[in-house]
Amino acid sequence: MASVPGPHTGILRDETLALRQMLGYRHEAVREPLVVHPKLDIKILAHLPGSSIKDVLFVSIDVDTGGGYQVISPEQSFHIGISLFDTRSLTKPMEAPATAIQSYQYITKESKPCKWAAEHFLFGDTESIQVSDLMRRLALLTQGREYVLVAHGISEDLRFLNNLDPNFVANACYILDIVNAAQHPLQLYYRYSLEKLLEKLNIRYDRLHVAGNDAHFALRALLMLAVRDGKMAAPESITTADKELFQTLDAIAHAAYTLPVWTEKPPKPKAAAAAAPKLGIYTKRRLKAAKKASKRLLQELPFAKELDEQDAHESA
Repeated sequence: MASVPGPHTGILRDETLALRQMLGYRHEAVREPLVVHPKLDIKILAHLPGSSIKDVLFVSIDVDTGGGYQVISPEQSFHIGISLFDTRSLTKPMEAPATAIQSYQYITKESKPCKWAAEHFLFGDTESIQVSDLMRRLALLTQGREYVLVAHGISEDLRFLNNLDPNFVANACYILDIVNAAQHPLQLYYRYSLEKLLEKLNIRYDRLHVAGNDAHFALRALLMLAVRDGKMAAPESITTADKELFQTLDAIAHAAYTLPVWTEKPPKPKAAAAAAPKLGIYTKRRLKAAKKASKRLLQELPFAKELDEQDAHESA
């Protein structure tokens, strides 16, 4: 008789350990990640003043293309989402959690997928750029900061960035795939799609598969995974600072946002009439015959004559 496996406890991946270090919680279980970025060990990151939180910028990226990532050419169209979360925002009162994540979206051509992405980006305006100009934008957004690259399923996004400028990836202090970071906090041994992950974390979402939205919601998911992971600790080990941190991260992850009003134009009267099915000659004859038969049947009813006389009297 085959044994029934017990509940899975989730794999404690390096991404979760790195997240604990960077956000400064689970002090009793924090240790250096087993695998760190070869160029910059996460342990050298400075702490924010008076805090166990590291001074770091989370950079979430999502690249969507129908042309592949192996070779980037001017003919390809991309919509690219970039979202930033700065740990410095955690050291001061947060009046508007919805503004803690800054989001940008770029398109490289006026293709149908890019236009669709631009129309459905939830967190700002979409900017049209040349794909060769993207790395300059990323350099400006991360200037003077240590940054962590974040994505849900990050391999293709890294391939895209490396094809443009491998130094940007090499200079990241850590590369964090949310797929791996989710396994321990959610007790998983398989991969969750971003949609499933957001549902599991009770994070309201809309218009996924738009690069700018995916990058934004991936960061919300990451912050909520930290909350879930932190609350798995023994209650006596959770400090007051931890509780305040979890409350802030939860507020950011679940912050309300405004959905644009998308409407579909109703068809014009002529178009609607043209779209209606046309009746054939035999169908028209049958309808006409049925109408005459109904009128004749009504006239043969016993009270039909009395109704006609009553109508004539009221008309007079």
